[in-house]
Amino acid sequence: MNTSHTKERCKRWIIFLLSLFFMGNGIAMVTNAQLGTTPISSVPYVVGEIFGFSIGTGTFCVNTLMLLAQIPLLGRTFRPRQFLQLPSVFIFSMFIDLGMWLTHTLIPETWPLRIVMTLIGCTVMAFGITLEITSNTMVIPGEGFVLALAYRLKLPFSNLKVINDVSLVVLAALLGWTCLGRIAGLREGTVITAFLTGFIIRFFSLCFRQRIELWFKK
Repeated sequence: MNTSHTKERCKRWIIFLLSLFFMGNGIAMVTNAQLGTTPISSVPYVVGEIFGFSIGTGTFCVNTLMLLAQIPLLGRTFRPRQFLQLPSVFIFSMFIDLGMWLTHTLIPETWPLRIVMTLIGCTVMAFGITLEITSNTMVIPGEGFVLALAYRLKLPFSNLKVINDVSLVVLAALLGWTCLGRIAGLREGTVITAFLTGFIIRFFSLCFRQRIELWFKK
């Protein structure tokens, strides 16, 4: 019984690590398409532009703040185990930078092909999010922050997720305009990923989630 449980937990963590890989590379593809980054990466992108470091490093810094923000939101219900979000987002950030390096030579010259690259990146990212949800192990701080808000405000996660993504885009625009004198990382690709990601996640969930759950039990 214990052996079977341990085997299942190992499988779930493997799927979680794979989810970080796909999410990171999907974000990198969308960003390298040069039509704007994803909503969740909009603030890290601008922070990286302001301070001169990579989008992965910006992701780690912003998500660290989001993890710390969960402590007052959750109060006594915050558990030390939730600090595991930090190494998770560290790995996630490395995968983003790895993806940026792997796909930087694939940048298309024409707008239609850049749209295609954006759509592929959005699909890869959505697949990673589907794996993350299915693994039922850990979330990265960006999602943990929204979960903490949902707990504190007693509102549905899905509603707050949309509000959070819109807020990040607005904050990224304000930071870019104030600190860089321009809006950075926000274009039609940002709108495409914001609109399509949820639909693609639902599709992948219908196609793969049950199969993965069955694999966990084997």
